[in-house]
Amino acid sequence: MSAGIDVGYEYVNARLRAMRSRLLQRTEFEQLLAAPNLEALIGQVDQSQYHDALEQSLVTSAGLDAILRAVQIDHGAILRRIAAFGGETIAPALGILLAPYHRHNIVVLLRGVSARAGPERILPWLFALPPFSEGMLAELARQATARSLVDLLAQWRLPTDELAGSLVAALPAGPNLRQLVTAFDLAWAESTTRQAAALPGSDGNLVRLDLVRSLDLHNLLLALDLHEVELARPAPWLAGGWLSPEALERLRTAADIQAMDMVLDAAREGEFWRQSLAQWDDRRLTTLQHGWESTLFHWRVSLFSEADPLGVGVLIAFLAAKGAEVRNLRLIAEAVAGNIGRDEARAYLLLGD
Repeated sequence: MSAGIDVGYEYVNARLRAMRSRLLQRTEFEQLLAAPNLEALIGQVDQSQYHDALEQSLVTSAGLDAILRAVQIDHGAILRRIAAFGGETIAPALGILLAPYHRHNIVVLLRGVSARAGPERILPWLFALPPFSEGMLAELARQATARSLVDLLAQWRLPTDELAGSLVAALPAGPNLRQLVTAFDLAWAESTTRQAAALPGSDGNLVRLDLVRSLDLHNLLLALDLHEVELARPAPWLAGGWLSPEALERLRTAADIQAMDMVLDAAREGEFWRQSLAQWDDRRLTTLQHGWESTLFHWRVSLFSEADPLGVGVLIAFLAAKGAEVRNLRLIAEAVAGNIGRDEARAYLLLGD
């Protein structure tokens, strides 16, 4: 079924629910994490729904890279399939829901090129979704400097003319990675929020709620990253969330969990994030980070059962569930490769069951 056909959410959501039944479950993640080595892990992945993607990735990759590439190939194919069978029914909402993938591509490219990681290390982490093609991503990843990368993004107007322009405007200060990422993020949040505001009806309200909570999560994680750090200038909070810059700054400088709880208790919609504070007991900020990520994830997948069955909620839920599967497989592959501990990987899996 080609894009542009209005099929209705009844059809779309039936397809998504069928696709959900093929997602990996907790027991399967545990079996994969128990693989003794990468060769065994590849054998297990080959027996899963990732067989075709793995077969394709093994043509050019091996070991850990082959698994990461297979996960990327499968994820991109799933997202493109959804766009195709959803047609005009989901196109406006899907454009907003896929906007984080466009942001992800730009940030990964900026960081990878700045670190001179090389295309072989950058490409497995990118998503070939319109307006990005695989050929475009490969050429972008081959750029030698951040400046040449920004010039090419501007030439190709990626991901939009406006967002490419935000990077060009940041260049006069020098190709400073932090400045470039911050400039892009601020422009991306403003642009995406503006697009979401145009979506009508209850579906538009739900997509905006998802975006607002996503922006709040970004800002909360930034607050943890900059916790009690002396800053020369205000933190680059993304606009569009419900948590105000003032509340985020108080959270960033909070001395203890009680102070954090008081900030969220007084903030608009802060209650949504407070439950993670109540469960945070080992004082590691990474644990709280995972708690907040899990909070948003569990709300999203709850939409499978709680949202209008003929609305956008099932799409939001499926995208979250598939995204978590991708994240989990990458964590497991890194753990089996010995790059992180298996217990650490297990602790940071996102599980919906």
